[in-house]
Amino acid sequence: MSTVETVSPDAIESARVLGARNRAEILRAVSRVTQAYAADCMGVSASTVSRALEDCDRWSLMLAALGMQVVTAGSMVVDPHELTALESMALKYLETRRQQRTQEDRP
Repeated sequence: MSTVETVSPDAIESARVLGARNRAEILRAVSRVTQAYAADCMGVSASTVSRALEDCDRWSLMLAALGMQVVTAGSMVVDPHELTALESMALKYLETRRQQRTQEDRP
């Protein structure tokens, strides 16, 4: 049995773009804390971190191909369904506030 799956050009481009974003986020994070600090936290030498960063492009692209993205630990990730629900609630709230203001403005 063959498990060969054709990947569309759009999917390849999407993974490439997300991979570049992943790579940039990783490199920004390393520059914020320095390779030496990262190495100390990991219990390895700074040169080990430096060598690991040589594979950053490949790992960033693999994460993207798996549908994953790199975000900082303080980030909040919201799935599309949660975002739609939040937008719906915000719209209802804003509509209610507008109606209240309209009623308050009436003599």
